[in-house]
Formats: sequence, structure tokens, C-alpha cells
Amino acid sequence: MRNELKVALGIAGLVAAAHASAQLTLYEHQGFRGRAITINGPVSNFDRGQNDKASSAVVENGRWQVCEDIRFGGRCVVLVPGSYDSC
Repeated sequence: MRNELKVALGIAGLVAAAHASAQLTLYEHQGFRGRAITINGPVSNFDRGQNDKASSAVVENGRWQVCEDIRFGGRCVVLVPGSYDSC
């Protein structure tokens, strides 16, 4: 289990560094399976149906801060380009 992505289980807030092509894709299940949502800019909160649903992620570009609680609360980590296949 990747320590950096443990926080994504409760993902509620995301911030992309100032980068025009910043892109993050979150997957519902480990191993990049299930429903996916691609994010290209800041999101302060997810709808109830999307919150607490991320189990893996791919960062194409940029640096992303992911937090376990709404409004960037709780524990936060920064994800850099790469693949995070489990949390």
C-alpha cells in the first residue's frame, strides 16, 4: 500500500500547481479499474457520489495536493507525475 495515496481514500480537495496542462485521473478501484474521473484544475469538494471513492490515481502532469477532508482539511499529501496503483 503506497503511503502517499492512503489519504486519497477520503479525497475531498485537490489543488493543481499553476500548470496549464496539469492532469490527474482518479480511479474507483485499485489497479486503475472502475469508474474514472479526470481533473484538469482545482476542485475544493467532490459531489457526495464521488467523495471517498478514489483507490488509485495517475498524475500525468503537474503537482497535486490531495486531502482527506473537505475544504483541504485533514491530512494532505502532494502527488507528482506517476502512477499510484493502490491506497
